[in-house]
Amino acid sequence: MKKTLTVYLVIAFLFNSSAFAIAAQSQTSDIPAVSCDETTIIEMINQINESLLVQYHSGLLKFAPRYTGTITCNLAAEYLYNEFQKMGLQVEFHEWRYAGFHSKNVVATLPGADPKSTAEFILCAHYDTTITSPGANDDGSGTAAVLAIASVLRHYQFNNTIRFITFSGEEVGTYGSFTYARDASYRGDNIVAVLNMDMIGYADTIEGGRVLRFFPPERSTWIADDATVIAEKYNDIIDMKVMTLPGYRGADNQAFVDYGYDGVWIAHQDGYPWGHSPNDTADRLNWSYYVKATKLMVAITVECIQKPIDVQVMLHRPYEGHMYLFNRPMLETSFGKHYFGGLRGVTIIFGGRTMAHAEAFSQEPIQYVVFCIDGYFQFGDSEPPYEWTIQGWFFPIIGKHTLDVYAYTISGKRASDEMDIVIFSLTTSR
Repeated sequence: MKKTLTVYLVIAFLFNSSAFAIAAQSQTSDIPAVSCDETTIIEMINQINESLLVQYHSGLLKFAPRYTGTITCNLAAEYLYNEFQKMGLQVEFHEWRYAGFHSKNVVATLPGADPKSTAEFILCAHYDTTITSPGANDDGSGTAAVLAIASVLRHYQFNNTIRFITFSGEEVGTYGSFTYARDASYRGDNIVAVLNMDMIGYADTIEGGRVLRFFPPERSTWIADDATVIAEKYNDIIDMKVMTLPGYRGADNQAFVDYGYDGVWIAHQDGYPWGHSPNDTADRLNWSYYVKATKLMVAITVECIQKPIDVQVMLHRPYEGHMYLFNRPMLETSFGKHYFGGLRGVTIIFGGRTMAHAEAFSQEPIQYVVFCIDGYFQFGDSEPPYEWTIQGWFFPIIGKHTLDVYAYTISGKRASDEMDIVIFSLTTSR
């Protein structure tokens, strides 16, 4: 009776509420915010220049090609580690093995000032190359930009944590980002947004010289929307705008999306004919454009990090990328090689009684948490723990579906999370 009453109350709320959707990923605290005004952000932007980018870019290109698993790739990782360490950042290797490859990502952390916040933002690129390419643009441009931006932001303090990550394994299957995202999901990391810079150093047209393209999957369009507004805000200084295109599965941000996080691929607009070849050299880059793109990424990164986080909901169970028998995870089934088929991170469920568990955070009270299948209401809960036994109302849930969860505050603010599942169950609630 209590569950039935809850269902009707939630339905009534959804039809009568003036709730609006916002992008919000983490719990907030009551300590004073560490924020940067526009003058301070302009100060950060102006610290990016060609000499800084050349310094880091030339340092990286001493090790080329950087094919995953080779000595030069390993030496490049050591170079990146040392540069982050010189900045005084917390730095570590994230070692991974997959599909016959053994390599390591380099992870540098600028901890957030709010001890109550678990929110993380990731600024990343990949430092590996194809087997014959020096990778000046793909993706030496993104990697050097990560270093340059880190060297600037380390002098400032933000409430939330920033991770500067350079991945290996991108050119052989995005395996470095895949293993990191998989491990982050298992840890329960609260990653708000992943900004993945991959090829940001080239333009050969006037229009292309003023455009930075964002490729978000549908769930992450809020990042591109925010970036568009931020670019407009600083247009008089940088003379760059953001263009939004549909998402692309072959970039490092997609691994995070597959494991339930938001992320975008960021790249220049004009075509680059020397990619994946021995001719991808530093002299091919448009350095004035590259500087502007990096300046814009400083503004976007800082503005995103300090945007107030009002409400969040996270699906913790079932685990992403696992096979379940009833309510028990039996084995990890990540399908790491099948990202273009949309299988990576899919959770497979056999039998009923599998429990979905969500956690919601907000400065204000949570009024309802709603579980859905493919966007359609299934069950609502008004108090933690927010849980639902995954089952259909009158018909069983069979096949590939999206498990959605929404959290609503008393003022009508809303956040959501989702998980891809393949389920074979005859269980119903009616």
